[in-house]
Amino acid sequence: MRFERRYDENARAQTAAWLGLWARNGSDLEALRVTELRRLTEETSARIAVELVWPMAPPGSGDDGAGIRTMRVALDRLSRRR
Repeated sequence: MRFERRYDENARAQTAAWLGLWARNGSDLEALRVTELRRLTEETSARIAVELVWPMAPPGSGDDGAGIRTMRVALDRLSRRR
């Protein structure tokens, strides 16, 4: 069952304002995101990946190679959110 919130005029106005703001600034923000991603080193990228995925690892995961599977499962889960 999906919960659907009914929007009042205030919520509609806020949504319209947000969409307008994104329309004006979205391409600049995307360009900034791409620039920052290109500046990442492999070391920093790996650290960020571990920090994002490790909390999803089951308790007791060690350094036995299980982390590779844990990361794959977590990334699969994240990719389904799109």
